[in-house]
Amino acid sequence: MRPGRHAAADGSFERSAGTAAARGAFLLVVAVVLGIVLLQAADKGTSSRGLTTGTHASAPTTTVPTPTTLPTRAPADVKVLAVNGTTTAGVGSRVSDKLRTAGYNVLAPTDARRKPVASSSVYFTVGYQSEATVIADLLGLQSTAVQPMPAAPPVADTRAANVLVLAGQDLARALPAPATTTTVRRAAAGSTTTTARKSTSTTVHTATTAHTTTTTR
Repeated sequence: MRPGRHAAADGSFERSAGTAAARGAFLLVVAVVLGIVLLQAADKGTSSRGLTTGTHASAPTTTVPTPTTLPTRAPADVKVLAVNGTTTAGVGSRVSDKLRTAGYNVLAPTDARRKPVASSSVYFTVGYQSEATVIADLLGLQSTAVQPMPAAPPVADTRAANVLVLAGQDLARALPAPATTTTVRRAAAGSTTTTARKSTSTTVHTATTAHTTTTTR
């Protein structure tokens, strides 16, 4: 067995132990301070990264232009052509009369190339959609009846009309019935007879006959 070591009698052992304890305490304090500094640095770095990420994640601002609504033209500045798409005579004229009363520049009505047409349509050229919508409302049609002018219009010649109204059977039923005009002609037919008998004259009274003629527009 190895003999045990004994502390020196001069107290050097106690001094050595005290120095080691002081050194350990100092190192512990230094470690704690370094830990605090590192934690603060880490917190600052995380905050900076969070701010940077938030900046990059923000969506760009997009400005949407406000659409410009053109004012509706005056009826006198809109050329309208009424087209009869039914087998009933005079429907185009009735549509024209209604539009003309509203102040539109109405062209002479015409017939569709193909008929009968069940549903009416209001066709417009470029830039006249709002005017066509007003005309459709005036005629009591739904907004779905308003459509762009097709490549093959229902007539051979649109006569440069801005709006074309193709009157179908639905519109023919909705329009007021045409007015009926009655003309009375009176013709008088009579004769006078004189008989010489004892100087007596006999007069026959005239008779009036009335004839009635009815015309439909």
